[in-house]
Amino acid sequence: EVKEWINNMRKRIVLFLIILIFLSLIFIVLPKIGFYTFVFDQGEYEHSDESSTERISDLNELSPKTRELALEFLEKCEENGLNVRITETYRTQARQDILYEQGRTTPGLVVTWTKNSKHTKRHAFDICEDDTDDPYGDLEFFRKCAEIGKEVGFTPGYYFDEVQDMPHYELNRWWIQ
Repeated sequence: EVKEWINNMRKRIVLFLIILIFLSLIFIVLPKIGFYTFVFDQGEYEHSDESSTERISDLNELSPKTRELALEFLEKCEENGLNVRITETYRTQARQDILYEQGRTTPGLVVTWTKNSKHTKRHAFDICEDDTDDPYGDLEFFRKCAEIGKEVGFTPGYYFDEVQDMPHYELNRWWIQ
């Protein structure tokens, strides 16, 4: 009877470990290697020169899901009388590296806090207020835009804990790397 109990416990432990490995694969490993992004959010893009350091503001350079939500965001902003201009979408790693060095090893203000930006993965964009002399000066404009961004499914930089990044919007999903 003790041997039978031990065998049953072993079977349960093995089953538990198999389930744990399977769930880890689904929720940790596959998102980390970009499997779900590749399968569910892969797009065709015009810009492919990874050495380019130019600023790109074309919504078509965002991933399909990010672009879909960005269009919804822009529509809702317009409905609310907010005149939004997209200033940057996709960013090559070369451009990201240059921006990261700015204010650290090259002249200028620090404008990014990471070398691993959602911009380089096509899951982020930046905005400013259009048709104004001070496109970054109206804090109420950015607050209202952030509310709309959150409503449509973005993580607005306006709400970042450590360093507020009012113009920034990114798509964060568990399945996106």
